[in-house]
Amino acid sequence: MEIHSSHSKKDLIEIIECFELNEIVDFRDMTKDDLRMELCEYILGLEYLKPDTEHYFISSVDELIEYLMKPTPKQLLTNQQMEKVSIMTKNIIFYCRECSYSLMASNYNEIDEVVEDAIYISQYGDLPAVRRALRLLTEDDKIDGVIEPVLTKRMRVKLKRLDELKRANTGRLKVTRGTVTVSFD
Repeated sequence: MEIHSSHSKKDLIEIIECFELNEIVDFRDMTKDDLRMELCEYILGLEYLKPDTEHYFISSVDELIEYLMKPTPKQLLTNQQMEKVSIMTKNIIFYCRECSYSLMASNYNEIDEVVEDAIYISQYGDLPAVRRALRLLTEDDKIDGVIEPVLTKRMRVKLKRLDELKRANTGRLKVTRGTVTVSFD
């Protein structure tokens, strides 16, 4: 077994803490390569792993090994990719908000260019600006269908929790018959 190099040292430390792999000592002081080797040896000797249903959705040693051998599912961007995604996202938001879905006033010449940019940025759905741009774009009558952002499992769970919190904390109006009483929770 070899841990894929796309997993950062921070990711490996997070895995050690999340799964409570306490037998690895001084893991914060190790280099990434030393940590990868130590973690490999430790995991291969494990018989039981505490399941995680919050971050990694892994319930066995074999699943953890498979997770670590594959590239990280986190959407990592180089500076060039981030700049490109940022420019495309800003152009789409500008087209939607400032230009009111008018191609004449925007940076785009054809609707196909808008769709191409939206499809490209949709693979980086973990970024809030990308989700906002695609949500605004769904209101455009010239575009058929909806371009959905690609989200990691972790982000889907996080957004679901935030939505549940938002709904739970939203004020509600209670109306009773007879004497009218208005109360806000």
